[in-house]
Amino acid sequence: MLSPDARQVATEVLRPPAGYTLDRTVLTSYSLDLEVVLALPLAVLAQSDRGVEELLEDPLLLLEALREASGRVQVFVDASGIALPRVQRELYAALEASVHPVRAPGQGVFHPKVWVARFTGEQDGRVLLRVAVASRNLTFDRSWDVALVSEAEPGAEAEPGSEPLAALVRDLPGLAVQPLARPLTEGQASLAEELGRTRFPAPEGFDGAINFHVLGLGGPGGAPWRPVTEADRVLAVAPFVDRHGLHTLAASGSGSLALIGRDEALDALPEGTLAPWEDVQVLQETALEEPQEDTGRRPAGLHAKLIAAERGGRAHWWVGSANLTHAALSGRNVEVLASLAGEAGSAEAEHGVGIDRFRAGLDKLCTPYEPGEAPADGEAEARRALERARDELLQADLAVHCEAYGSEWRWRLAGELPEPEGVAIDLWPVTLPLEQARTWPAEPAWTLPLERLTAFVAFRLRGEEGADPVTGVAKLPAHGLPEERMRRILRTVINTPERLLAFLRALLGGLDELMEGVGEGATADPDSLGRGRALEAETLLEDLLRTAARDPERLDVVRHVITDLMADEEGRAVVPEQVRAIWRAVDEALQGEARR
Repeated sequence: MLSPDARQVATEVLRPPAGYTLDRTVLTSYSLDLEVVLALPLAVLAQSDRGVEELLEDPLLLLEALREASGRVQVFVDASGIALPRVQRELYAALEASVHPVRAPGQGVFHPKVWVARFTGEQDGRVLLRVAVASRNLTFDRSWDVALVSEAEPGAEAEPGSEPLAALVRDLPGLAVQPLARPLTEGQASLAEELGRTRFPAPEGFDGAINFHVLGLGGPGGAPWRPVTEADRVLAVAPFVDRHGLHTLAASGSGSLALIGRDEALDALPEGTLAPWEDVQVLQETALEEPQEDTGRRPAGLHAKLIAAERGGRAHWWVGSANLTHAALSGRNVEVLASLAGEAGSAEAEHGVGIDRFRAGLDKLCTPYEPGEAPADGEAEARRALERARDELLQADLAVHCEAYGSEWRWRLAGELPEPEGVAIDLWPVTLPLEQARTWPAEPAWTLPLERLTAFVAFRLRGEEGADPVTGVAKLPAHGLPEERMRRILRTVINTPERLLAFLRALLGGLDELMEGVGEGATADPDSLGRGRALEAETLLEDLLRTAARDPERLDVVRHVITDLMADEEGRAVVPEQVRAIWRAVDEALQGEARR
């Protein structure tokens, strides 16, 4: 069980080992906070241990991290799972090429939480693959989760236990709501081929290799998946359960069934469902409390999903995304689990991976379940009505159109929206605050500065009074987005000479240079970034010449930034005369060399 902190999983999975660099990564999630994806490349590439929210205070750092990570971080998320961000940021535009909404073929939800990272050796180019099968999403949830992480080099022969994971990675482009570019599809196929040849070792105490299980790629068919067919003991941990899922496990014939779940899910079960389960626990209230310094309201509680079964002194484990529900086990949802096995041992034994050893630590956080009141049918139905309206909205034929409008731009939604009875639909570009939303059928069009144009559309569905609204973000096909949009966003970040000098240091020296002096607990002051070593005339010229010799492509970015800034009086004020003179000399030398 992991302490509830999103970056403890994601950043460690993506952080390269010594002597390696991150080549590409694929992340899957049911739900997604854009701010987490915004900060993730920085936390990984800058080797930063600062918290996600602290990193978000430094837009200059984010911008350079996104530039370095461009094309290397791809996120596949359920079409309904992109959360409404708490803060409006122009930088969300930089995520449009990396975030891919997908749909499950079985009409359920896309629910896996698996991350695959490919690293290459800096000296020899050797390939190392790392995989994490987890129960947590890419969100700010402060939940109790579980994750299994393993890494290995691809071999020469096919590995049957890894082929299901390879099939998922290979099939992801086909699940995407919008077609993916050919290079990305080819990259997925190449990564899948390597995964199919990789034997991922099980953690210490377990035998052999990890076997992966992927449910739902072909949709529902036949009987529900049964991980446990016979056992002496079974332990199940899941936040969401239903009668079908619990019956599937109880059918193993085990004489000892133990369940750890959530009060609200257990309260909603039909009478008699828990009768075969002799030990039913929930997390104690103290384990659910938010840290005092965390003032935001975030989902918390039990979110881990695992099954353990013992038979004949052996323990078998399944860890991953699947809840104990009919949708998960029947193939309606797309799910990923990892299975592994070892000697059970006992709670006191030094070795063994049985249920008792696991519960020796977990039971301290649990308390016996006491039945409460079942949720009111009216509240549940009102929520379902809003969710149905959301699904209809996400499947509507909508697109974003952008047109020049004087010195600004006209951003509008084109297409027809469903009009569910009793549901109001509010829409707005995700770069704007909720206060500027328009309620359909009012014309969904806004006049925006170029840097606020986006393919991400925020929505809020409101039903009967007292019912909580359903919110989210849709990524739509976008037409007319100008190529210079990212350069204008750059201008919103580089708006002082100090920030320009810091950004030049990042371009010429990389994130390690930019992060110098910005350690744990440091104050996020963008104008002070990059002052660990003064970037004066001599060092700037030296760095430019060194970069021209070693990595000339970086100077193309310098040229674009300075050219863009020099295009008007406001921008020229950001570029010191000394920097202009040095760059002119270097650029003229580069252009002369290119003409030879």
